Amino acid sequence: MEFFEPVLGPILTLLEPKSLCEIGIDKGRFSDHLMEFCSQQDCRYTGIDPSIDGDLLKQKNNAEFKLMKCSSIEALHEIEPQDIYIIDGDHNYFTVKEELKLIFRHKENRPVLFFHDTGWPFGRRDLYYKPDSIPQKERQPYSTVTGPWPGKSELVDIGFCANESNTHIALDNGGPKNGVLTAIEDGLSEQIVPKGYHLQTLPILFGCSILYPANSIPQKALKKLVELENGTTLLHPTLELMETNRMTLYLHLLASWEKFEKLHNSYEELMKGYKELMDQYGDLHDHSDKLLGAYKDLKNYKDSLEAQLKNNA
Repeated sequence: MEFFEPVLGPILTLLEPKSLCEIGIDKGRFSDHLMEFCSQQDCRYTGIDPSIDGDLLKQKNNAEFKLMKCSSIEALHEIEPQDIYIIDGDHNYFTVKEELKLIFRHKENRPVLFFHDTGWPFGRRDLYYKPDSIPQKERQPYSTVTGPWPGKSELVDIGFCANESNTHIALDNGGPKNGVLTAIEDGLSEQIVPKGYHLQTLPILFGCSILYPANSIPQKALKKLVELENGTTLLHPTLELMETNRMTLYLHLLASWEKFEKLHNSYEELMKGYKELMDQYGDLHDHSDKLLGAYKDLKNYKDSLEAQLKNNA
């Protein structure tokens, strides 16, 4: 999400929020930008993540910033309505749909929502960090050892996030109740999201979508959002192609690194074996020198005995 800061920063400023909630902090890189923004704009910051780093929690959790180490669903039951929500948490249909229900249970509130991972691959495919936290009937069948690849519907061995210990990726792409963007669109069609909201999506860097009430935000902010959407619409085919190329090259690079690591490890094993053989060769060479020395001594002794016998004869 931090890569969208040059685009989102000016929009956030024009929205003039008094409260902002970030769902999904990870290592806190984008959180630092948001906290700085909130400090400058006299805006309350609330951050939610069940896996917040202890040092970050100790350093940042104070009177100015509120950090909550729990799931978004738990936290959204507790916190007051916010002006802005930045959602980059658990990338699956069920969680995002529940987040929308909890956010919009406050009927009078009209927040602006920013979502990450609404493009490839998790816009139309579920990702579970903790699948047991999702009701079984709401989960897609998933894999923990394979991942998506651009242009392929099935998961592959060298796909994105394959073999990562905390990722459980839906086997199928698309279809009902699958993916972050699908959840947002269903939230609109089922009127979980109130009428008057508009959705726009930037199809790059895993996708960023903005959901906003066109009639309830400052005109300057609306103008900026319209300009952004017009530009995105014009460039959409090119941006999608660039994103596909970026991810394909990135995954090929990861696969090359993995292959290099395997070759490097094999080389290290071969060098270890070679060193052991060289050590054995050195020991054998020393032993051979000793045997050769003993042979020369025996030969000299034999020669001396033969000389004595000859003299005595």
